[in-house]
Amino acid sequence: MSADPAVLEYAEPKRPLAIPSQRTEEDNARLPRRAVDFGWRFHAKPIRLLPDSSLSLFPVRQRATAALLTQYCADGNSLTSCLQCGACTVNCHLAETDGLLFPRRQMSLLQLGEVDKLLADPAVWLCFNCADCTSGCPAEAGPGRVMAAIRRLAVERYSVPRGWGRWANQPRGFLSMLVAAIALLLATIAMGGSFSPQVSPVRYASMLPHFTVNLFFGAVAGVVMIAAAIGAARAWRAFTGEALWIARVGRLLRSVVSVARQIATHQQFSECRQFPLSRWAHISLSYGFLTLLALAGVAAVRIAVHAPYPLPASHPLKIAGNLAAALTIGGGLYFWVQRQRESRKSGSSSWFDWALLVELLLVGTTGVLAEVFRYANIAALAYPTYFLHLVFVFVLLAGAAHSKLAHVFYRTVALTAEEYQAAASVRGLEPGRVAA
Repeated sequence: MSADPAVLEYAEPKRPLAIPSQRTEEDNARLPRRAVDFGWRFHAKPIRLLPDSSLSLFPVRQRATAALLTQYCADGNSLTSCLQCGACTVNCHLAETDGLLFPRRQMSLLQLGEVDKLLADPAVWLCFNCADCTSGCPAEAGPGRVMAAIRRLAVERYSVPRGWGRWANQPRGFLSMLVAAIALLLATIAMGGSFSPQVSPVRYASMLPHFTVNLFFGAVAGVVMIAAAIGAARAWRAFTGEALWIARVGRLLRSVVSVARQIATHQQFSECRQFPLSRWAHISLSYGFLTLLALAGVAAVRIAVHAPYPLPASHPLKIAGNLAAALTIGGGLYFWVQRQRESRKSGSSSWFDWALLVELLLVGTTGVLAEVFRYANIAALAYPTYFLHLVFVFVLLAGAAHSKLAHVFYRTVALTAEEYQAAASVRGLEPGRVAA
């Protein structure tokens, strides 16, 4: 037997007590049940479970919670098979390093029907969905997928408006946003552009002027950022019990700096054993996408000050944009393959899991093709591709505060809330020791 307390051990199980065959099921239901030692050890102590694996104190609440989760993940009913053995927490290196008992605590709260407490628990966002806990679950309860479903429920709960969050994360919502984007862009072209753009050389501004594009997407981005800020403020109040605007500024800034360092290095992803390349793929996808956003802002400023635009292929900004697009597409393809493998294995992927990945790949691919067709001067392909690129950018941007992309906001708020409260509980220590 290993002496490492962080390892779930197995020993020869004790023989369970036999139940006399002459008793009926009603008699057995009235009799007190004896826990059985199945040979599991946690922190060098035996784990005893009921022989029927039923640990539900409130079966009605558990069934209601399972029905709720089924709306957010394909295997929500797997919650009822959770044995509360703690194997998920033992297999999670993030829970070990952070000193937090997730996902076992969250599975317990779900079985008790305490959904509101779950949504106010920042530890839900400390999970990075690496699937280590799911791979080590003896009951195949899928704790990692359940945690992902909780986060989706939290996104909907904090969204502004709340009904939009659920609608936007469904296939019909995605199609409706596509139709809305097409209609709005066609109307914008009709008012400030041309349906007969310049054929040679290809010049996208002849179809839709750059100033009009910047004004259109600037307005959409402004609305999205306001919605994201309100949602983040709601989450902060839930996590800390106080309004964001009354937080201690100095402590908050130190917490933000510490969290920004963690996010920038993707430190948590390095703990993943199930998919060890996820850290680098996520770095590639994240930094590629953020670079594209930053370059879009730089292009808008250049246009506003009447600097030369579009840029030649040899321009440093254009080279940086192409590299960022390659990183975005490469990281997206990695997660596409990984998700397909998981779907074939467990069949548990949902539209919410796929939508953001599909949108990022569509935005990156159409952007690269629009550039290629412009340089090749193929007007018949260039303008339709550019139009589709703008449509996909609109859909991605419009759902940023309600789709899986909203994890960027809420995970940052949750990590900051954890740092902030930790600093408050040990305020006598200097900041360096608190962060450590």
